Amino acid sequence: MSTAIRSAGGEGEVLTFELSRARFVLQPSDSLMSNAIEIVRSFYDALGRGDVPAVLASLHEKLEWTEAERFPYYSGTWHSPQEVLDKLFVPLSRDWDGFSAKAHEFIADGGRVVSLGTYAGKSKATGKSMTSPFAHVWTVRDGKLAKFNMYTDTAKVLEALKH
Repeated sequence: MSTAIRSAGGEGEVLTFELSRARFVLQPSDSLMSNAIEIVRSFYDALGRGDVPAVLASLHEKLEWTEAERFPYYSGTWHSPQEVLDKLFVPLSRDWDGFSAKAHEFIADGGRVVSLGTYAGKSKATGKSMTSPFAHVWTVRDGKLAKFNMYTDTAKVLEALKH
């Protein structure tokens, strides 16, 4: 039997695992981990507010941003905040009503953060709505988001866009 208990309280967050013969309590004391999570959370908060300048300001100038292959906007790895704006955010606003990326869980190891969440939106072309879970893998460097890799069910997204 395995039980995970998570106390979400920011600075004093504790994660407890109980297995049949062992109990593990993980309490992050690494301020780098807490800071990295806050930087990633701030990105999603700015995205949710539609604050494009804040979103772009959170991205490192030497960026590596890779969307999931077969995602409608995938075109290799992008290397600047401007490329993310031009190749992702502009097409998303053109093609979707109410497109959102809402993260609900964060897992960190030093400057690396995995966020789990859900995409949602309604295609302007077809009127079809979709939701799709995602996992984003971030690397924080110099207080900015330096690397991004996305994992999602691209078929659900493509299905909503097709007539």
